[in-house]
Amino acid sequence: MLNFAVIGRNFVVDSFLEAASQHSGVKLLGVYSRKEETAVEFAKKHGAERTYTRIDAICADDDIDFVYVASPNICHEEQTVAILRSGKHVLVEKPAAPTLVGFERMKQVAKEHGCILMEAMMPVHLPSFKKIKELLPRIGKVRRAEFSFCQYSSRYDKFKNGIVENAFDPTLCNGALMDIGIYCVEMLAALFGRPESVDGNCIFLKNSIDATGTIIAAYPEMLAVLNYSKITNSALYSQIQGEDGCILFDKVSRPSKVMLKMRDGTEEAFDFSDMKHDMYYELSDFVNAVNGEDITAFSEYTCNSLDITDKAREKMNIDFTKNH
Repeated sequence: MLNFAVIGRNFVVDSFLEAASQHSGVKLLGVYSRKEETAVEFAKKHGAERTYTRIDAICADDDIDFVYVASPNICHEEQTVAILRSGKHVLVEKPAAPTLVGFERMKQVAKEHGCILMEAMMPVHLPSFKKIKELLPRIGKVRRAEFSFCQYSSRYDKFKNGIVENAFDPTLCNGALMDIGIYCVEMLAALFGRPESVDGNCIFLKNSIDATGTIIAAYPEMLAVLNYSKITNSALYSQIQGEDGCILFDKVSRPSKVMLKMRDGTEEAFDFSDMKHDMYYELSDFVNAVNGEDITAFSEYTCNSLDITDKAREKMNIDFTKNH
């Protein structure tokens, strides 16, 4: 049994803890918050025995085996490094770090201390993603990939009324690319690796973040277009086009319907709506890694993804230190 603590109290952590409750190999032990009262409130909500208001208190707790880090993006590297140096494993929310250089530093610390570090990027752990990879050879030479994730943020209405929450605070390394677009980017990186070139553009909200954007990634024999947004919704399926057929799938962040349409007119459909909790699979892979399984592939996905976002932000002039 692995005891764990969580850093963060948002809806993502609620969802993760629901998934964790279904896994027999882990147990929530502690909750971190900067304020004691909020830590106690969240711990009571989820049945945690311990609370912490300092990162070093988590590091000093010898009963904690790993920590799930779901704080604002800007905090990921500093908190993760401190935890790794205490000999604890870390499952860190996407994006694992704002930059590839930052993630490489985190990886080095994990290696030095013999700890597991993994990004909690949900879709690449799902059975539906494995099916997409399995189907790729059947569609022949891949020529185009079009991934779309446009989701109107529940916090956007507040922003328009002058209330700026974390999701729209550029100083926290947020924005449509790192919050929403990262799913499209990592799906691309996991399936096809690093492109030869990256281009793109985005729209900024006044005095705030990049709100919607498009990335064009060029490979030697294929093109990929990634569309993402925090201020609009999309009803389009994502697709991978090969010379012999096409693979389509619904929501990039958690595909549940996958379709294969061949050029000769034959079609196959695969329904994954009966999967376990979406976040169960990333947790399961992380636990397996702690128990000795190789997770090199997932680390490579993260590195390839952050390489793409680094280049895209440079093209789009996305600077976390200034408001637009």
